[in-house]
Amino acid sequence: MMKLALIEWMKLRRSATAIAILSVFAVAIPLVYYLLTLIAIPVGPMIWRFPESAFQPPEAYHYVTYIGSWFNLMVGVIIIVFTTNEIKFRTQRQNVIDGLNKRQVIYAKFLTVIELALVVTLYAFLISVLTCLITGFEGSLFDGIEYIGYYFVSSLGYFSFAFLFASLLKLPALATILYIFSTFVEGLASIPLSKYAVYEFLPLRSFSELISSPILPNGQTEDRMLDIAERCGVAGIYIALFFVISYWVLKRRDI
Repeated sequence: MMKLALIEWMKLRRSATAIAILSVFAVAIPLVYYLLTLIAIPVGPMIWRFPESAFQPPEAYHYVTYIGSWFNLMVGVIIIVFTTNEIKFRTQRQNVIDGLNKRQVIYAKFLTVIELALVVTLYAFLISVLTCLITGFEGSLFDGIEYIGYYFVSSLGYFSFAFLFASLLKLPALATILYIFSTFVEGLASIPLSKYAVYEFLPLRSFSELISSPILPNGQTEDRMLDIAERCGVAGIYIALFFVISYWVLKRRDI
């Protein structure tokens, strides 16, 4: 398993798409974090301004992971381009010729999804910790560390969703367009469903809502039916479902 993970990581880190998108991601999080200190946001009858406590644990973890979650959709494009290019250029077939079996080739792609989720999560953790250390903090440095775990699940959800599109569609452009378009479709579908319980179980919503907005009062956008543990459970079910469907599609397809 470690050998497969290493092989995939070596290929991923040479991907121009991965380098470009991860570079934007790396710059965007601290930049947006800083820009929030310069603006005032109307929230109902009040004006929200960036609190000094946002540089302290636990809020630092909350803000950084919330900002990072804005870019999960973008980072998911790496999975689509990387996976579809592997299919297009017959890299998977070459892996089989080199001694891997078909199941190992598929598992290697699952590991790529997990590795990418770990990379962005580790970066969010480092930004949070460095912010707390630079600005000074009181109490425990790891107060609020649970947000890092929520962010990992959220990232893994978006990336497994992207992997599903990459598995179903061999063309990177088409897969990317439909992947992004699906978020708008769910957004539109959620409008008439917002008054019903099923609204809480929409797949992308289950991922995005793992980290509530720290800007709105109490981090709430509305009354929630599910608590955070239940949301993690729903997200986990979707992640497993996306992996199972992807495995079934890739297993039946010729490499």
